[in-house]
Amino acid sequence: MRAIRRHDLSPRVEMMPLIDVIFLLLTFFIYSLITMVRAEVLPVQLQPLTTGEAAKPAAIVAITIDQQGALYLNRLPVTDQTLDERLAQIGQSEDRPKLFLAMEDFDEQDSAQASVDRGPLLLRLIERVRDAGIEDLNFVGEKSPQ
Repeated sequence: MRAIRRHDLSPRVEMMPLIDVIFLLLTFFIYSLITMVRAEVLPVQLQPLTTGEAAKPAAIVAITIDQQGALYLNRLPVTDQTLDERLAQIGQSEDRPKLFLAMEDFDEQDSAQASVDRGPLLLRLIERVRDAGIEDLNFVGEKSPQ
């Protein structure tokens, strides 16, 4: 009698063919969804629109407080008086630019050497913006890591 060969290899599941099948199914379903929606319209000649206006670029004013508490308006250093004058101009203009406020972040090494508390500066700046009649103030910052 002839001996039966038996291998001691256990059955295993190959992952690559399974991944290939999943991608093929995904491709099939995406393609079928795209071809499923058809807009049946009458072939008509459309008239060009003559009304409307081109979009205007929005004006932006940026105020920055650096680590030492100095103020910058659109990247240029300003004094308190110059900033108040510029804020008054913005508050009185009819086409108001968007106002953004940013504070320079401390590095871990710089935070120990920081001698200026910028919290009161920030609050005073917000009051000055409100006193100028500007209601729309936007803050700029990075998203904090979760």
